[in-house]
Amino acid sequence: MREPLERDSEIAHIREALDAATRGEGRVVVIEGRAGIGKTRLVHECRELAKERGFGRLQAVGDAMESAMAWGVVRQMVERSVSRYSGELREKILAGPSGAALKALDDAALDPSQAELARTLHSLWWVAVDLSSTRPLLITVDDAHWADHSSLQFLVYLSRRIADLPIALVVATRPPMDNFGPLAQLSVSADRLLPRPLTTDALSALVGGHPEVVTALHAASGGNPFLSGVLVDELAALGLPLDDAATAEEVGTLGPSTVFRATLGRLPAEAVALAGAVAVLGTHADPWQAAELAEVTDLPAAVEALTAANVLITGEHLEFVHPVVREAVLTGLGPIARASLHARAAKSLQESHAPADRVAAHLVHAPKGTLPNAADVLRKAAATLLSAGDPRTAAGHLTRAVDERPTDAGLRAELGRALLRLGDAVNAHRHLKAAAQGLPDAELVAAAASATAALEGPAAAIAELEEAIKARPDGESRLHLEARLAVFRSFLPDQRQIASAHLSGYSGLAGGTPDERTLLGLLAQMGRYEVWPHDEVAATATRALANGAYLDDATGSTDAMVAWLVALLALMAADGVDTARHEIERARLKVRAHGSPIEFAMVANASLFLNWRCGNMQAVEAEAEGALAAVAHEDPVSEVISLRATSTHFSVYAALERGDVAAASAFIGAFDGAHADARLTMPMIWLHEVRALIALAEGDARRAMSEAYRQRDAMHQVHVDPPTIPWRAPATRAALLLNQQELALELAAEQVEVARRWGAATEVGAALRLLSNADPDSRLELLTESVTVLEGSPSRLELARSLVDLGEALRVARRRTDAREPLHRAIELAGDCGSAALQTRAVEALEALGDRPRRQVVLGAEALTASERRVADLAAAGRANREIAQELFVTPKTVENHLGRIYTKLGIAGRRDLARVLA
Repeated sequence: MREPLERDSEIAHIREALDAATRGEGRVVVIEGRAGIGKTRLVHECRELAKERGFGRLQAVGDAMESAMAWGVVRQMVERSVSRYSGELREKILAGPSGAALKALDDAALDPSQAELARTLHSLWWVAVDLSSTRPLLITVDDAHWADHSSLQFLVYLSRRIADLPIALVVATRPPMDNFGPLAQLSVSADRLLPRPLTTDALSALVGGHPEVVTALHAASGGNPFLSGVLVDELAALGLPLDDAATAEEVGTLGPSTVFRATLGRLPAEAVALAGAVAVLGTHADPWQAAELAEVTDLPAAVEALTAANVLITGEHLEFVHPVVREAVLTGLGPIARASLHARAAKSLQESHAPADRVAAHLVHAPKGTLPNAADVLRKAAATLLSAGDPRTAAGHLTRAVDERPTDAGLRAELGRALLRLGDAVNAHRHLKAAAQGLPDAELVAAAASATAALEGPAAAIAELEEAIKARPDGESRLHLEARLAVFRSFLPDQRQIASAHLSGYSGLAGGTPDERTLLGLLAQMGRYEVWPHDEVAATATRALANGAYLDDATGSTDAMVAWLVALLALMAADGVDTARHEIERARLKVRAHGSPIEFAMVANASLFLNWRCGNMQAVEAEAEGALAAVAHEDPVSEVISLRATSTHFSVYAALERGDVAAASAFIGAFDGAHADARLTMPMIWLHEVRALIALAEGDARRAMSEAYRQRDAMHQVHVDPPTIPWRAPATRAALLLNQQELALELAAEQVEVARRWGAATEVGAALRLLSNADPDSRLELLTESVTVLEGSPSRLELARSLVDLGEALRVARRRTDAREPLHRAIELAGDCGSAALQTRAVEALEALGDRPRRQVVLGAEALTASERRVADLAAAGRANREIAQELFVTPKTVENHLGRIYTKLGIAGRRDLARVLA
């Protein structure tokens, strides 16, 4: 087959994309244009070129009827790759990536949560990684404008993570209907090809004939290759020769019905009826089912007529030669005939025990009352669609289900929830309120309040819940509403005091139910922000976490996992590190087995906070880098922005401990550049502290004071003052540099008061050290107390800082012998903690005493970055690259690159020597 005419540029782009994929540089190509412009031909050309290059190939075609079926296009790709095999070979294929893909889709159907959707997308991404591990992979999707929503979400997910994979993704589609859907998102990372209509010269080369006829055909078809071919076929059927100039006048008489007339107008009635049935059933129509639907008695004759007329392609299924032909057939049927065929299709599929989503796809186009159990079928299909992240189609199915059974309050409730997930708060509220009247269900009342919050804000939802609570007796039902009320109050700064009093009434809960754990988790967060006694907060957080039960509650909900993380942070801020460590390891195992990038980043955020609390800055750096990498391609919703803010915050801490101020500034710059217009979240407030620390490191005391005060003001606006991320510490240091001694002393004394109110050894010890800088007369006494207090803290780094300050203070006080012991100990602790900056300070202090401590020389394993060390340890333990990549939520290529740098730094040939060098 020769290359298509006037498509040299498009084919050159496709060749370049395939070549890039061969080099391991993934590419996305979107071929966009109206029907008949030649998209399918380009996709075919792409597949042929990939075949010549030895690519593995997956393909699918979007179908209007399958657009309502969850994961239809993805299943089509996988099933096509399996269907042509049988016996042992088929079993072997199903034991590999293809089987893993089908399992991921089956598992997703069991859990309609948004969190499960994220896990499924990640699992499918790994299938693509595995399929491309032995040879480059081409994935093509034609007619993507008819692809189901869930499959399109996967294509977007893959496109964002394709850069270092040997994969070419080629998608052909008509122009997107909007600028916000998955197809529009796909174009962002794609090489977008827009095939132009053929010129008159190209059309002449394609069809031949008299120049006037060609000119007339070009004008009538607009240079559209497919429509030009249809017009030529119609002229041939009418006996009008192309080489006769007089034919040009007849071309203009061929109207909009030309496609239908040219393809079906002269065929037998049974052939036309079969074409209508195939058009209604969809691309993958079973011939016998289509014949039954069309009431065709001689199927072979009808099929032969349709294939001879170039209408259908036969094989295992019946398919139209072009979607335009199918659309013409559907238009020719008319609305009543189409609805009748859909009704018969729904009945036939129901009798053959077809999946609910396939039956439902016809039911929504069939007359009401087509099936006696239509509402149940539609409900089941909607649940599958919700699990696949398609609330729009699910809401459409449930709307029809409610029409079928208007008195079913449970159905109306499901519709309300689907509409709420879709973002249609107005209709969600209406249906949820109506359902709550029919079902006295606290969960429905809470869901209706969520719709109210979306419509009128949290304050209106709070008023609604308060009324509902008054009308209910005590019990679990009421407690559920109390928990939701507490959640809504947590959004409003002016409700914080009311929320605090409200939550305090639940301090005695045991944490035995999800609602109790929610209330306790919010109470622990409140206690941390309002500086309640730390041991009280730790006890509350421990009951909320309930030995892993709170984490189990979070399954299926990103919001719930945020609540788990917040409770865990409160526990760690209260120095409850041992319980937190067990909780994090449990969560890590759970996410490693079946988690999403966002869940991985949440666990990494918890882990980096724990390691910061304990003073392990190398682990902090590795966890922060891992979290940032995991969510690098996620949509910037508030949870993701908060995760990035926290990871950035601690990345700055780690960089400053290394003495790398430029890297610290780069981390902040990258965050600010990506989220300049983002809505403020609590973790973004804390970033003012590290901006102040950077300013101090750069010697800009005024900027440091400004940033510290900005944090103070933002915290005061929401009525919080947690001692764990203190604005007063950089403000005090800035005041000292600006010779504002009185202000420094005032701020440091305030920090000691706040820390003592909190009571955790880490904060008290750090605050005493801060005060010692502002109060030179009491410096030695304060530092001695700081060290004593910090001996009981989990933070080895804070202890090391106070030891360095104590050693320096003793040296200044001419107690040179006494100064040596804390400085030697500080050097050891700072090295263990990974703080080169602090270690250097301690060494310089000893040198000032006349000692000559051995300077640290970075050699061997110590030269590895935190992330490289983590990869090296896993490789030395015998993990394959793929296993390391899965555990760290990165690509195998990233692991490969890490190992290359590791081998170079360690001066070894490969992983065989790793264990020896790292020992």
